[in-house]
Amino acid sequence: MKVDVAIVGAGPAGLIASIELAKNGMKVVVIDEYYRSGGRLLGQLYEDTKSEKKRMWDGKEIANHLMDEALSLGVQILCKTTVWKIESNCLFISNSEIKEIHSKAIILATGAIEKALPIPGWQKVGVIAVGAAQTFTNLHRVKIGNRVLFVGIDPLSISVAMEMKKAGIHVVGMMLPAPSLMTGEKSNPQDVLEQLLMVAHMAPNYFFRIAGKLVKGKIKKLIVNLLKFNLIQIMGIPLYFRKAVTQINGQREVESVSVSNLSTNGELSRIETKLEVDTVCLSGGLLPLVDLTQVANCILVDIPELGGIVPLHNKYLKTSVEGIYVAGNITGIEGAKVAMAQGKLAAFSLLYDFKIVSEQQLQMAFNEVDIARKSSPISFLPNIKIGRKIMEEKWKAYSIPIGEK
Repeated sequence: MKVDVAIVGAGPAGLIASIELAKNGMKVVVIDEYYRSGGRLLGQLYEDTKSEKKRMWDGKEIANHLMDEALSLGVQILCKTTVWKIESNCLFISNSEIKEIHSKAIILATGAIEKALPIPGWQKVGVIAVGAAQTFTNLHRVKIGNRVLFVGIDPLSISVAMEMKKAGIHVVGMMLPAPSLMTGEKSNPQDVLEQLLMVAHMAPNYFFRIAGKLVKGKIKKLIVNLLKFNLIQIMGIPLYFRKAVTQINGQREVESVSVSNLSTNGELSRIETKLEVDTVCLSGGLLPLVDLTQVANCILVDIPELGGIVPLHNKYLKTSVEGIYVAGNITGIEGAKVAMAQGKLAAFSLLYDFKIVSEQQLQMAFNEVDIARKSSPISFLPNIKIGRKIMEEKWKAYSIPIGEK
């Protein structure tokens, strides 16, 4: 197959990029290994608190709309297809009919994967990653359990817990994982509370909103001490910042969890109690999915503020390899609104290089990313802006013929 542009990833970034490219006369193919397009949009269903009328954000509906628009513009979407090699703008794929795709340019919008959160007993039936739980709840309308406990308190897990509560699922609470080399700051009440500053506006609980404003001040430790009284709830879901799950119990299926108290510094008490649950949702956060950029010989850099290892790219989403662009969570963990704006920016960056759009149009697309970032109802990383600045500095330090000097 020969096309102008091949896009890997049919999530919000990839679909928007395909639409913008097709509108400008480009022949586009989108490839995704999932059985349908939409990516993480498919599991999203929440109230958009930053929209003018606080409308519901229905990711499935948005995904369907984007897919229909892309198809109407002549975009070809290949689902259940994996890209296993990229070489000189040629993509080698696992498809029964098509084996190779030759393109003039490539946009990698592969999204993110969930971090593992290993806890003793996590292999039992009834233990599920938070992203999968979100998809079962919002996309497939499946009730995953009768008494659900979340392990890991972060913006994503809070969002999914709220979605489950609205769906009528009994969420007994949210706790931290027991301290280990794998959990790091996710087991420290002070660190977790500080990370949640960004989502304090989501809480109906007055104490949480006030704590969000004060958490970086000198009284942070006092606030963490008060958390032992379990003053923070969201939609009736208690957030136990001073309790950690040490073990998931049951013969084959989840029957209960072992729980210990945590000190303000994240030290575990030796006294354990048991809590009866039948489902445990693990939330370890998200990592940019960068495998294909590595296969394509793009330079990778480690920027924790963006979520970990990401491909080196400039502000217009061009990578270190000529003709390869990136968009969405592969560039750093953010929300769907930002991913969609980045999809448009990557498309316009490519179109500008092909001399199809003007520099002014490219700059307008760039500005839309910042607007999307400000209007996003949820932030996953507290220092994302710092991470973007670090990326700009790393790009400037890497002198190549393409890109900025």
